[in-house]
Amino acid sequence: MNEQDIITKLIGNYLDVDISCDGYITVAQLKTTEDKASIDINTALISPALISKIKPSHINPVVKAPGVYYNKDYIYKPSFWLYASPSSGLKKAEPLVVSWESVNKTVLSIDQGFLSTFRLIPRLLNDEIYWDNLSKPDYDVVKNKLISEYDFPNHTEAYVKVKKEYLDQYLSYRKKTAVQLFTIIKEINVDDDIKGLLNEKGYFIEEFGQFEIRISESSHKEGVARLEINGYKIIPVDEFEMEISPVGHYWKGIEGIVTEYRARHEMAGEYVYVSDDVLELYETDDDYAVHPDSGGVRYRNQWAVGHCERIGRNGIKVELKKLYEGTPDDVIEHWNKYSIDISAVGDGENIADKAKRLTRKYFLFGQLFSQVVNKICDISLSPVEIITLNQGAIDETGWMDFPDYNPITHHVSVRKFCKEDFISRCKKLYILLAENLRESNLRKIINSLGFSSDNTKDYRSLKLLEFVLKYLFVSVETGLNPIHDKAAIIERVAELKEFNMLSKLFALNDIRQLDAHKNHNSTLKFNSALEKLGIEPNSISNNYAIACDQVYDGLTDQFVDMHNLLLKF
Repeated sequence: MNEQDIITKLIGNYLDVDISCDGYITVAQLKTTEDKASIDINTALISPALISKIKPSHINPVVKAPGVYYNKDYIYKPSFWLYASPSSGLKKAEPLVVSWESVNKTVLSIDQGFLSTFRLIPRLLNDEIYWDNLSKPDYDVVKNKLISEYDFPNHTEAYVKVKKEYLDQYLSYRKKTAVQLFTIIKEINVDDDIKGLLNEKGYFIEEFGQFEIRISESSHKEGVARLEINGYKIIPVDEFEMEISPVGHYWKGIEGIVTEYRARHEMAGEYVYVSDDVLELYETDDDYAVHPDSGGVRYRNQWAVGHCERIGRNGIKVELKKLYEGTPDDVIEHWNKYSIDISAVGDGENIADKAKRLTRKYFLFGQLFSQVVNKICDISLSPVEIITLNQGAIDETGWMDFPDYNPITHHVSVRKFCKEDFISRCKKLYILLAENLRESNLRKIINSLGFSSDNTKDYRSLKLLEFVLKYLFVSVETGLNPIHDKAAIIERVAELKEFNMLSKLFALNDIRQLDAHKNHNSTLKFNSALEKLGIEPNSISNNYAIACDQVYDGLTDQFVDMHNLLLKF
């Protein structure tokens, strides 16, 4: 094996720039590998014209700093640097990661200039600091494990990893090239090839392009040598196109281009219209708060699109002046993509209005139901003990913080609401309207009315509620006294053949269970559930938006029917 082949084998893949599959570049690292190699890496920001002057034999990835000490004439000038060569501009090359040591610990910390460029905010996670760009938002821009601990002969791992697109952007701003400086030290066995390199001198030192190889025989281990690789590698950069803030936007219904200046100084009282599809980006992300009644959006305490009004089935009316006041350009750009003419706003209610009306009918049901069963059964149950939801508390704290309610207010796209979306929405409606029924108290009511526990012990909340409503229905239809004629009413309940007051809630339950029973009958079960909801399956094409509206309206009507029954007592 010739000398070059031996050197290539010794270096292996150490010279490969580490760009992970998820787009991170390791710009600094200190660790001992499983094969006992000590790896020390840092990244210098260097003028492209100086790259050819870097000398591998001079490279040192250890960051230097002046420190502070007492001297009456000393003026501290904060700086950190890396030594890459004796040439001017390389003696004190700028590190992307600053570093210092104390006792047996070494700290690696991403430079504050990089962090401040992108206004990154730290987030502590175990022994790492993650830096986030909250303005987009874009998380984990930098991953920094700060501390490496040395316990002879090993270093625990510390590193700094940066998303490549941010490094590309930073280098473009700075007009610099990122160069990794590294030192790798490990023990190797002295075989015939290594003996040939060592010759009789007992050591080997030579530069090969971007790296230097040093091999020296160990003085305390026979047949072992110390391999040291010093070198540099240039981090590849993708061309970065500077983001230029848009000059302005065209809005449907507004003549000419709207710039920030025009919006803020000339367009007070002017409104534009956007499709409520704009909300899709925000509704399932906990970092955003969507106000379902108005269509407004707030991102933490940083920006908000307010002064909105939902109109028609799918429109949001937005005041232009307010939109351009303090809202990030990319947010305005996003809303502009959903600009529509007012003629494109559909007739009818938006889904948030339907959700609010349905939920209020549900609350009213709880109030009326508790009053009636307390009177008939001589018990004392509050509405909260029937449906577990406290309307007073919700009204006081705000409906936006009502977790079971928010999902049923999410917009229903008139363009692309598919079958899977429809099934998912039915499940969320079931969670609100059925899973909040308190089974234990419904069973208490059933037992108080005189129903046999043998016949009802296997039933859950919805079926127990149906028994109570059947009891009340029979009492009204027959004129039997609900307090004195309990046995007779229960007998008639057993004879009742058709009772559809809860059919739509049972249909939601059928849809909820489709995933658990996927077989050749699932389509038949789904179509049967649709028919219970008052929807003709053959009338649906690929868009279930109208069907979803019908579900909300049908459930609301069903609760109105319950109210009318309860008001007769």
